[in-house]
Order: sequence, then C-alpha cells, then structure tokens
Amino acid sequence: MRQVIPPFHLVQKILGVQKAAGEIPYRLSTHCMRVERPEGDLLYHTLTGELLLLSHEEAALLGAFPGSVPPVLAELVPSRFLVPKGTDDMALADQTRQIVEGFWKSKTALTTYTIFTTTDCNARCFYCYEAGWKKSSMTEATALTTAEFIAAHCGGRLVRIHWFGGEPLVNTKAIDVITDYLRRQGVEFYSTMTSNGYLFDETLVQRAWDTWNLQDVQITLDGTEEVYNQRKAYINHQGSPYRRVLRNIGILLDVGVRVKVRLNMDVDNEQDLYTLTNELAKRFSGKSGFSILTAVISENKGIDPHSYTEGERLTYAEKLRAVRAYAERLGIAAWEPLKRGFAVNACLADNGSSTTVTPEGKLGRCASCKNGDIWGNVYSKEADEEVLRQWRERKPPEDACKACPVYPQCVRIKKCPDLLEHCSPIERFLRQDRLRRAVLGAYEDWKAAGQS
Repeated sequence: MRQVIPPFHLVQKILGVQKAAGEIPYRLSTHCMRVERPEGDLLYHTLTGELLLLSHEEAALLGAFPGSVPPVLAELVPSRFLVPKGTDDMALADQTRQIVEGFWKSKTALTTYTIFTTTDCNARCFYCYEAGWKKSSMTEATALTTAEFIAAHCGGRLVRIHWFGGEPLVNTKAIDVITDYLRRQGVEFYSTMTSNGYLFDETLVQRAWDTWNLQDVQITLDGTEEVYNQRKAYINHQGSPYRRVLRNIGILLDVGVRVKVRLNMDVDNEQDLYTLTNELAKRFSGKSGFSILTAVISENKGIDPHSYTEGERLTYAEKLRAVRAYAERLGIAAWEPLKRGFAVNACLADNGSSTTVTPEGKLGRCASCKNGDIWGNVYSKEADEEVLRQWRERKPPEDACKACPVYPQCVRIKKCPDLLEHCSPIERFLRQDRLRRAVLGAYEDWKAAGQS
C-alpha cells in the first residue's frame, strides 16, 4: 500500500497512534470511503484525512478476514483504518471534533466576501429562490464604502471576492469601483462569480481577467438550446441566448478563466441533460478549465414551489448519480479539492472569516438569505453577536449518521435554508459524491506529480 495524502496534523496529534490489541477481531472503520480504480483501491479516512492506495491483493483481503488482522494489512491498525469491532466510531469523531474546536478560535480578519452587486437579473428562471425579493443595485458610493471596509478588515491577507446577484453583470460598475480601490490600496485579491453568462463579451471578459482578477465562473445550463431558452426566459435578448452563452464560455476559457457549468435537474429535463452533456463535451472537452457539476433544483423555491416526497428524493439521487457518471466517462466532470483540515465549518455561512454584502451594504451570513441574517453593515463597526451565534448552531446527529462515512466532515447548520429537517437521500448522495470526486481528484493530482 502507498500513502497518497498524509493525515491531518492536528487530528494525528490528538488521536495518536492506535496500538494493536492482540488477537481481537478488527473491522474497517465506518469513516472510510473506498473508491475502486484500475490499479487498486483508494481508501480515504474521513476522520484522519489520510488517503491510501491499496493493491488489488490488499483490497481483496480488506473485508475478508474473520478475526485477527492479516500481516499484509497490519499497517492499517496504527492509522485507524482498521479498528476493534467494538469501537464507537461516531463517539470518537464527536470527541475529536470537540477537541479540534477547542484549538479553533474565531478569526478577526474578514477575507472572503460574497457581494451582491444587484438583486436584479436579465433572466426569469421559474425556480429562482430570489423570486419576490425587492430589486436593488449597489450604488457607486456603497461600492466604494464596501471596498474601504474590505481593505480595513482583511488583516493584510489575500482576499477572495465572489460576485453574486441577481446577475452580477447587470451592475459591472460596482465591480469596477471595488476592484479599482483594492488595487490602488495594494490589497491582494482574486474573484469568482456566479453568472448566467449572457452579458459577457470579448471586451468585458478581458476586463474581468485584467482588472477584476476573475479566476472562476459558475454558469447554469438547464438543457439544450430549445429547453434552455424557454426555461431561462431572458428579457431583452437578441438571437439565441443558449448560443450566446456557449460562445461566452469559450471566450472565458480562452483567456484563462475556469468555467464550471451547473446542470440543474428536475422532473422535466433529465433526459435532455444527457444530450446537453454530450454537446458540452464535444465543444469544450479539449479546453483547459472546463467542467460540469450536477444538482437538483431546490425544494420550495421560485414562483412554483414544490416539496419532493422521500421517494422522489431517492429517485433524484439515483438520476444525479447516472448523469454524473456519464459526465465522468466523457471526461468533463468537475472535481472538488479534498479537505486539508478537520471540518469545523459547514460553509461560508458559519465561517468567521467570511460575510455576504447586500446591495445596500448590509452584512449577512448566507447568500441564500437576503434578510433576517444581517449582523452588521459596511458603515459601522457594530456587530449583532446573536445573529452570528445562531448561524453557528448545528443540527443534532441522526440515526443515519452512525453508518455514514462522511460524518466526521459533515456539519449541518440549523438555520441553513437549503437543508431539510432530516438528512435526505439527495443530501447524502451529494455529500458522498462530492467526497468521492475529491478523493479521485486528489489521487489524479498525486499521479500527475509523478508519485505513482
């Protein structure tokens, strides 16, 4: 067996080396993800963060021994891939998390900003969670104050800005004001964006690359040309929006901006997504920086909110898996980075180093919540600590957590607007699929570095 990634340093320090306990029976830890590859099996420990590559012979023995550990697998005991049969994996993960959080202190520097340049949009997606929001755009004055706030609170560290909306390109002036100020002040930053992609052109893409330091754009495509144009329902468009967006994706890729296309699935467009995936592969598979991800349209959102039954959630999870597998076979599926530290945050919403900024300059916790989560504003140093505390509260574990390999890296926020009361098949699939992709991505990087 070969080590691809070493364990988390802090977790290794906390847990130490597991001592062999003689002839007692062992089993594979619940918190292991196993991914088969042609050259062997990848084995990732979600508690310790260690990733191994096992040979076919070693992998065949992994679940076959009835009692004591075979000598060829003895290395898996000290690293806790194999644990005594009576081990309470969930309790061990909980204890480790508690200790890790004792080391973690709230960060005073704000280095990650999700900025709503506007809540207006040039599309009218029926599932948009912002349906009913008041339309407003950030003024130049607010943009300048926002930039001043960023410079004053980033602690001299690298700043990441995510441009959001609405459609952020409806108000490019706010982006210009913020990035121009940060550049003049010598603040090191880069930016990413969620966009429908329609409003880009050659000139704007070059400006985004040169002055916005734009590195990544996520663009949603709901189907092939006819399906997409109908579902996006663009206003004041010229020609086919689908063709224009595909052209713009190519322009972005050509200058070096990475593009991740999100495929949104619902009951009406599943089969069309296969055709779309094939079209995207033919057009962009040779382009560096292009990839796709799959998602299910969120429940109870948009102008026609709908709640899925448990059966529908399970069905969607399987359909997502199938579309994802098809994209992998075509070589355009998105990989995600493997965590390099024990999870103490669910996302940016409960991360002390991040904030959202509304068009009015209000500071919030979650990009899916415009109101009700405001903890401050760019004009004041005051902070609502109660709001911050509420966004750190977590949902309690469920029975399904006991057998879930992702549990050590799963943090579920009580206030999250995208989580159901109980973990659904779709959520479990997405969490496990993201981890599986991250494991594969880390392994591919390891091989590319010449370590295999």
